[in-house]
Amino acid sequence: MPSVRRTSASLLTVALTAASLTPAAAAAEAPPPPGFHHLTSVHYDGEGDDLLTAGLGFDGLRGPLPVPADPDRPTAAELRRQAIWASAGMAAGSGGGLGRLYGANVDRGRPLPGDGRIAGTEYRAVVGRGADSVSFVVQVPDTFDRARPCVVAAPATGLGGVYSMVGTAGAWGLHRRCAVAYTDKGMGPAFDDLHSGTVMAYDGTTGPRTGLGDRSAFDAGLTDAARARFDAARPYRVAYKMAHSRTDPQATWGRDVLRSVRLALAVLNRDRRGGAPHGGYTAATTTVLATGVSNGGGAAVAAGEDDRTGLVDAVVASEPQMNLAPLNGIRVRQGGRPVPAAGLPLIRYNSLASLLQPCAALTEPSAPGYATLDVPAARRRCAALVGDDPRLITRRDAERAGEGGLPRLAARALVRAGFQPQSGYLQLSHYDPQTPASYAMSYARASVDDALCGYGWARTDDSGTPVPYRRSELAAAFGTSPGRAPVPGVLIDENAPGGPVADSKSRGADGRHEYNLRGERCVYRLAYPQRGSAGAERTWAARLAAGLDATRRSGDLHGKPALIVHGRDDTRVPVNHSSRPYLGLNGRAQQGNSTVSYVEVAHAHHSDAQTPGLDTRYVPLGYYYQQALDVMWQRLRGPGGALPPSQVVRTVPRGGEPGHAPELTQANVPPIAADPAAADRVRVVRGTVRVP
Repeated sequence: MPSVRRTSASLLTVALTAASLTPAAAAAEAPPPPGFHHLTSVHYDGEGDDLLTAGLGFDGLRGPLPVPADPDRPTAAELRRQAIWASAGMAAGSGGGLGRLYGANVDRGRPLPGDGRIAGTEYRAVVGRGADSVSFVVQVPDTFDRARPCVVAAPATGLGGVYSMVGTAGAWGLHRRCAVAYTDKGMGPAFDDLHSGTVMAYDGTTGPRTGLGDRSAFDAGLTDAARARFDAARPYRVAYKMAHSRTDPQATWGRDVLRSVRLALAVLNRDRRGGAPHGGYTAATTTVLATGVSNGGGAAVAAGEDDRTGLVDAVVASEPQMNLAPLNGIRVRQGGRPVPAAGLPLIRYNSLASLLQPCAALTEPSAPGYATLDVPAARRRCAALVGDDPRLITRRDAERAGEGGLPRLAARALVRAGFQPQSGYLQLSHYDPQTPASYAMSYARASVDDALCGYGWARTDDSGTPVPYRRSELAAAFGTSPGRAPVPGVLIDENAPGGPVADSKSRGADGRHEYNLRGERCVYRLAYPQRGSAGAERTWAARLAAGLDATRRSGDLHGKPALIVHGRDDTRVPVNHSSRPYLGLNGRAQQGNSTVSYVEVAHAHHSDAQTPGLDTRYVPLGYYYQQALDVMWQRLRGPGGALPPSQVVRTVPRGGEPGHAPELTQANVPPIAADPAAADRVRVVRGTVRVP
């Protein structure tokens, strides 16, 4: 059973004098870095509860979502269990290789014996308060290797919570007897239900805003009078941290990851058990690997760039979401041809894609989600985009193609914007207007009452009308709602002609369904400021641009080795706007001696989902992420040497009938090659990234 200990901030900062302690003892008692508060520690015995499976074991991770005893009042332990269950994702089944070839229960390609429970101590802490807060968790297994200490820093993936990497990088690190340091990067999933006044505490439990006090992880920052006015005008809305914190958390991702490492070293030094290196656990005595997926991969890269003191030894990133500094001459070529666009930030390629996707989807009737597409509304979207912007569909092209050719022009515009041609099959399943809307608010540091571009969030009924949340839905958000409005909350079109309604049901002035073109155009104009724009729109565009610039990555890892894996068909974070040009930026920063090895995986995209249609076409990138961690570990702990050359890995899709693809085998997923064929190598030549 877990044993819990809470330490007050005042006790944590008690000074220690060198006169009373030897250097080793002083290190063992050193306080955590300044600024941390709400520090708790729990020891899990590895039987009733544990670090990796939250007491479920591997069999429990394969089962259904664990349900709290009282869904209206789940405990912090029950919420933690749900979050860790979700992080492993093993309920998805093994046909795509998860749980057989890779996953929380697989190490170096072999399933692990036992049920996976790992005993150890888990520390939780917070920096900042409320909307400015960042949450941290450090897991130290009882088997921690004190002779060769290591820390794996694993920032949250996507918009996920602090436990979202336990089943991937966390499992990998715990299996190697490392401490694992997690952070939510300030993204949440904290919320403020403006109708009921319910907010989330740092431990994931919920309660009234006025009752939680300094334990609240986020509130909307409105006065009582402003809250009352807001709820009267727009009842049942919810604010959430990623979009409405007014802090632009992406700007501090690197700092947050470095803080997680410092916290890990501090709690290791507080442990009096023997075996610590002389002088304690420091950057000099401890191997530190920063690693993550998607937004977490971008955060790991940011940590490598922000670290100028040697705290981090290496970086491994999978499909990293990065807003890059201006390329200024860095170019990308694929198959000998220049790619149409490279290095765009997320808000630009995503807002552009959002406009085009309903129209372009008409070219892929077999694509996932097509059955739910409103075809007449999609055709109207096609027509509405003609002449809207030269990046979309020009009048000249439309006149040549005719009405029936507009979907092809939309698909072609996506390719011109830097998406891979074969990603057309995935565009509809990635249509999600709340992604650009929420990022626009985050970069611009908007408040919920700004309702930027006429967007809000709420729970709705079947007609799309906002209605109150159920208590159980708010109470479950920590485990079920990573970084967005609590499930089942959706994006709201506040400016719909008939009154606020779910964005997916929004209608135009003519009363016909139109996917809220008005709101999407607004976000697009903020991302691509228009000449002659004035007033509020111009101000918001400037604020967005300033927030975006604070998040840009330069490519300078200060000599650290890094291994990046990315699926060629990624439609959420296209390779042309992330990993490919980053390789060029790093080469320039390192004066031609790049320290990044880039592995591009054919027939892989941003998700490992193996739903019908995806199962026959794509292999899981997670398999290569786990392999990349192994490769980097061998360099850090083995004989050393160079990382594998940058390369394209030629995978073999499973084929078969959608929903009935044969099981993935190692024949489908060849390994990262130590010496790839010349035709598969990715090279940087005089500032040009050349991809086979």
